[in-house]
This record gives sequence, structure tokens and C-alpha cells, in this order.
Amino acid sequence: MSSINTRKSDIVWNYIGTIVSMASGFVLLPLLMHFLSSSELGLWYVYVALSNFAMLFEFGFNPTFARNIVYVISGAQHLSIEGCDIKSVQEGIDWHLLNTVIKASKVIYAILAVVVLALLSTIGSLYISFVASGMGSFDIWVSWGLFCASVFLNLYFLWSITVLRGYGDIAGENKAVVIGRAAQLSVSAILLLLGYGLVGAAIGYLANAILLRLSAVVMLRKHKEIEKGRHSDTMPVEASSIREIFLTIFHVAWRDGLVQLAVYASTQAMSILSSIFLGLAETGTYSILLQFANAIYNFASTYPKSFFPAMQSAFAGGDMERQREYVSTGIVGYWGLFAIGTAGVYIFVLPLLPLFKPNVSVDYGLFLGMCLYLALLQQHSIFCNYIISMNEIPYMCGYIAAAALGTVLVCLMCGVFDMGAWGIVLGQAFSQIVYNNWKWPMYLCNKLNMTYRGIVVEGIRNWKGKLTRNRR
Repeated sequence: MSSINTRKSDIVWNYIGTIVSMASGFVLLPLLMHFLSSSELGLWYVYVALSNFAMLFEFGFNPTFARNIVYVISGAQHLSIEGCDIKSVQEGIDWHLLNTVIKASKVIYAILAVVVLALLSTIGSLYISFVASGMGSFDIWVSWGLFCASVFLNLYFLWSITVLRGYGDIAGENKAVVIGRAAQLSVSAILLLLGYGLVGAAIGYLANAILLRLSAVVMLRKHKEIEKGRHSDTMPVEASSIREIFLTIFHVAWRDGLVQLAVYASTQAMSILSSIFLGLAETGTYSILLQFANAIYNFASTYPKSFFPAMQSAFAGGDMERQREYVSTGIVGYWGLFAIGTAGVYIFVLPLLPLFKPNVSVDYGLFLGMCLYLALLQQHSIFCNYIISMNEIPYMCGYIAAAALGTVLVCLMCGVFDMGAWGIVLGQAFSQIVYNNWKWPMYLCNKLNMTYRGIVVEGIRNWKGKLTRNRR
């Protein structure tokens, strides 16, 4: 049986990709704050929120396709609705099965891209018209059109990132991310300095979409052994085979898609709701704090995410010891990095914001509350990613219920009790604390015959061992 392992280069490039993504956002932020009006800045974050929402229409296919490609690379000769058919795992790769899975991903992403473009062009345009009714129209519609094109390209070529992840090539995926982000930062910065405003920022976003996907395709070609094996399969991929793969994968994908939608409702959708309750100017300030908090949890979760393909491969091989090691080391690393990131932003970054836009009022308490909410949310999300590595998704209803409860509480706290941005954070936090924050860590602990305390103790021991070896 083949096995996918996480290399040091995967971890390093995962951090480079995360840091560059954050750095590009942070470098771009003062330019956006300086060259865009308060309303334009708020509208920009509405664009980003709608773009992120549109990407949810991939509806769980991205991680599900990647996971099944891992299974095939790991030796699975047959895929079932439960994912990897353990009994079919053997030495060697079924190249025709791999080609069928990849071809199915290309077809599905093409269909999704067309559907999403149609929705953004109609319903999305109506929403933009509503929230930006008091602003000039030309720049708004040009920038919105560019955003729609970017989302279309991102969805259409998402198969390339999916396949890279399925190959276990975390390094290649993040090299593509670095190239795309560098392009966005360079193009946006130049055009903002030249006075192109929203249009310039949107062109930079489009540059990111184009170069990220092109780079991913180039990275795929570097897997010469796999590409050679794939080309050795001369059997045509029939429509019936694509349909069979779709039905097999959709069994889990639609559930994962609903979970992603619920996560979006609990995080990024708040920028859309805040534009209704708080207005565009205050939405801009709230979204800036949310951007920093998101950057912290993305930075902190980079380490455990690096091991997701290896975790899936360990499950396919029935290696319980490796699974425990990945979970314990990942969770302890996550909390350590989250604490460092939060302290760094709070002490060194937030005090600088008024220098770029003097009328910005930074609520430090709100920022810490937001970080605590997102830290607990991301922790149980990491546990759920470990669970879905076993190709089961028991947490779907919990996520949906929390998203619905959170939305209701936010509307009550902001709309009825006029609690402002605090109502958004507290409403969402309470909806997660009552169930998801504790349920899914406990669920995985039971699956691995561990306790949460045992995970922490073993994780600390693993990290001590790593640091001791590095000092030698």
C-alpha cells in the first residue's frame, strides 16, 4: 500500500503560504483604508463576503474529492459512499480510477462555476444595488463585474488545487497561493496608488485568481511519476463512470457543503449582516478586526491542517497510533500559535490602525472577544476535519443548528437590543458554546480511545521531543 506522509517542506510551505496570505492582506489594508472612503471600504468587505459565499457553492466537493484522491493514491481500488473501501486497499495505484475521479472533478466544477456566475450576475447585483444605493455607480459596477469574473475562474479551476491536495502536495498548493497573493498585492497596490480605487483593488483580486490557478496547474505537472502513470491509462473515461463517482462522492460532499455553509454563516456572513445593522462605515471597522482575528486562527491552524492528508492516509492504512500523534501534536500546536498570534496583533498591530485612518475607533475588548469565539470555533472545526478524515460527518446537524441559532441571536441582539458589533460576536459565540465547542472534541476522543486531557499531555510530550531533537 502506498502512503502519504507530511514532509517538512509541506509544513514550511504551508506556513509560507499562510504568512504571505496574511501579510498581503495586512500590507493591502492600509492602502485600502487610505485610498477608499469609509463607505467604499465597507463595500469592499461586502464584495469579499459575497465572493466567499459564492465559493461555498463548491459545496463540499473540494475536500471530498481531495480525500478520495488520497485514498486512490494510498492504494484503494474501489471507492464507496463511506469513502475508502479498506478491503480493496493494495499495493499500486488504479490509474483509471484516479483519472475518473479527476475528470469528474473537472466536470462538476465547470457546472458549478456557470451556475454561480449566473446567480452573482442577478441576485448578487440586486444586493449590491441595495447596499450601495447612495454611492456613485460606474466604479461600483465595474469592480463588481471584475469580482464576478474572479469567482468564476476560482471555481472553474478549483480542480487543480483539489488534485494537488489529493496528491498530498501541500507545498505545491501553497507555492501557488504565494504566487497568486503576490500578484494581487502588487497589482492592487500600484492601481490604488494611481487612483483607480475599487476598480484597482478588484483588478488585483482578478490577478490573484488567474495566477493562482495557472500556478497550480504547473505544480501538478511536476508530479512526473503520477502523471506518467495517469497517461499510461488509455481507457476513455465514460459519462457513466463520472456519474458513478459523482453519486459516490456526493453522499458525503453535500453534508460537508452544508457544514461549510454553516461555518460561513458563523463567520464571514457577519460582514453582510453588519452592513444591514451597522451601516457600511461601521461594517468596515468591524470587518478589519474580523480580518485580523481570521488571520490569527488561519495562522494557528496551519500546522494541524498540514497533516490532514497524512491523517487520511493513516486511516486508510488502519494506523491508530499515527492518528493519535497527528491529533495531539496538532491541537497543542494550534493553541500555542493562537496565543502568540493574538498577543502579537493586540500589542503591535492594532495601535497602528489610527495612523492610516484617524477616524477609526479600535475596540480592543471586542477584538479579544472575537478572538476567543473564533479560537473555540476553529478548534472544534479542526477536530471535525480529523473526524471527516475517517469519512464520516456526524456533526452536520450541529453546525446547521448553531448557524441558525446564531443568526437569530444576532438579529435579536443587534436589531432589537441595539448591542452593535458586540451583539454579532456574543450571539454567534453562545450558539457554538451550547453544543459544538465541546461535543466534537469529545466525539473524536472517544473514537481514538483518548481524553482531551490525554491529547494535551501527549501533545506537549511530542512537542518537547521535537524541540529537544531540534536543539541537538
